[in-house]
Amino acid sequence: MTTTDTAGALAARRSEAAPVAAAPRGWPGYARGQFLLSWRVFWRNRRSTFIGFLLPVLLNLVVAAPLRGKEIAGVNAAGYTTVGFIGLALVTSFINLLNGVVARRDDLVLKRLRGTEVPPTAIFAGQIGAGGAVVLLQVLVLGAVSVGWFGAELPADPLLFLLTVVGGYLLFAVLAVALSGVTPSAEAAPMVATPVLLLCMFGSGVVAPLASMPDWLQPAAHVLPLAPVVETLRTAWFGRGFGHETWAGAPLERLDLLHGWAHAAPSLLMIAAWVAAAAVLGRRLFRWEPRRG
Repeated sequence: MTTTDTAGALAARRSEAAPVAAAPRGWPGYARGQFLLSWRVFWRNRRSTFIGFLLPVLLNLVVAAPLRGKEIAGVNAAGYTTVGFIGLALVTSFINLLNGVVARRDDLVLKRLRGTEVPPTAIFAGQIGAGGAVVLLQVLVLGAVSVGWFGAELPADPLLFLLTVVGGYLLFAVLAVALSGVTPSAEAAPMVATPVLLLCMFGSGVVAPLASMPDWLQPAAHVLPLAPVVETLRTAWFGRGFGHETWAGAPLERLDLLHGWAHAAPSLLMIAAWVAAAAVLGRRLFRWEPRRG
C-alpha cells in the first residue's frame, strides 16, 4: 500500500465516527453522513481519484482524438468512442467501490457501524451515492468533450441515456459489494478488479464495435455486463439502432423515440437481469467482518 493510500485510510478512520454522531436521526441523515464521508475520502486519495475519475477521461482523449472527422455507422466516430468511455467510467467506479468496501471491512469500520443504529442500507446508499456523483461528473466532462471538441451531436433521447447510466451504475455498484465477499484483503482487490476492467474494456465494444471481434467471441461478448450498457448508451445518444455496426458498414437508420426504446428493450432487460444476479450474489457472499485464514 502506498503512502497516499495509507493517508487516505487513516483519514477515513479518523472521520468515520463523526458523520454518524453528527447526522440527524433517521435514514436520510445517516445516508447523508456516509455520502459526505465517502466523498471526502475519494478526493483525498490520489489513486482513487486517478482511477475513478481521470482514467476514463484521459484514455478517451488518447483513443478518440485520432478519430475526429471520421464516421462509423453514420455518426461521429470520436463521439461514438467517447460514449463507450462513458460506459467504461461505470467500471472504474466499480473498482473504487470494491476497494472502498473491502478497506472499510478490513479496518472493522463496517463491523462497528453494524453495531450502531445506522441502518445497513444507509451505509451502502451513502457510499454508492458518492460514487454515483463522481460518475455524473464524468458524464458531464466526457459529454462536453464529445460535443464541444469532437463535434458530436447532443443526445437524441436524454431520458433513455440517463436511465441507462443509472442502471449500469447500479449494476456495477451491486457487483462491487458482492465481489467484496470473495476479496481477501484490500491489497488483493486489484487482482479481482483488473480482470473485470480488461474484459469490459476490450470485450464490450468500448473502443471498437463488437462486430470487429472474431465470430466465435461475439456471442460471449454480447452478454458481458457492460455490453448492453454501451449499446444502449449509443442508441440513446445518436438515435440509431446500435449493436451490430462495423467500421466499414453502411449508416444505421435513424430511430424515433418509440422505436429507440423498442430497440433498447432487450438490452435494458439484460441490465436488469445482471443487477438481479449481482444482488443475489451479494446476499450470499458479502461479509461484514474481515476474512480469516
